[in-house]
Amino acid sequence: MPLLSIRNLSLGYGEKIIFSGINACEDDGCLIALLGSNGRGKSTLLRTIAGLEAETSILYDGKPLKDYSRKETSALVSFVSPLTERTRYLSVKDMVAISSYWRTNWIGASNPEEEKRIEEALKLVGLEGFSQRDCTSLSDGEYQRATIAGALVQDSRIILLDEPTAFLDIANKFLVTRLLKKIAHKGNGRKLIIFSTHDLQLALQVCDRLWVMASDGFYTGTPHQMIESGRIEKMFDVEGVSFDKQKMMFNIL
Repeated sequence: MPLLSIRNLSLGYGEKIIFSGINACEDDGCLIALLGSNGRGKSTLLRTIAGLEAETSILYDGKPLKDYSRKETSALVSFVSPLTERTRYLSVKDMVAISSYWRTNWIGASNPEEEKRIEEALKLVGLEGFSQRDCTSLSDGEYQRATIAGALVQDSRIILLDEPTAFLDIANKFLVTRLLKKIAHKGNGRKLIIFSTHDLQLALQVCDRLWVMASDGFYTGTPHQMIESGRIEKMFDVEGVSFDKQKMMFNIL
């Protein structure tokens, strides 16, 4: 039974459907890039998988998402939003610790085991020694890594990230993406990680699989499969734009 199953999912608001016919089956140990032009519904799809939108077409281990309790859902899936306004005077440690709330006692106090989990998460994302730093003092790249540490502390089997590299420079884009791949593949603690991005070259070079929300449907496959089938070219239905398979990039004719 796959960890995540999506069966004929439609996305929309009220009676307005923005995308339909979404089908996918994925397991842990996999890094997936969600691709598509603006307005396709990438953020809405991630929020729906996370359980933030009412839906019955999402299954975890064959069981509908709606049948899980909130605590059970916290153990299954975490959602990292795009960069938002930071809270002044909130330490990096406290920022990351918020993600473990579902395991703490009634006053929200963490135990030594949680403290160790936070330290290990910060070390894994390269922020060892940052625990007492004010989160507003972090660079964009450091802050994004801190949000990933929060997802690790939550210790969910599925991690969803909405445009985690959107505001980063080239070096930090690759740093964060390689970090996500390392986390996805890590031994017995392997994760299923899905993140939305507009950076096609990065996705093709680093990710195990791609999800493409195209003008004519929803496609999944390895980067090689998506390139050879021509489905990558369906991302943008624009005259005068073609995809170069050798360079793995779009060209303007």
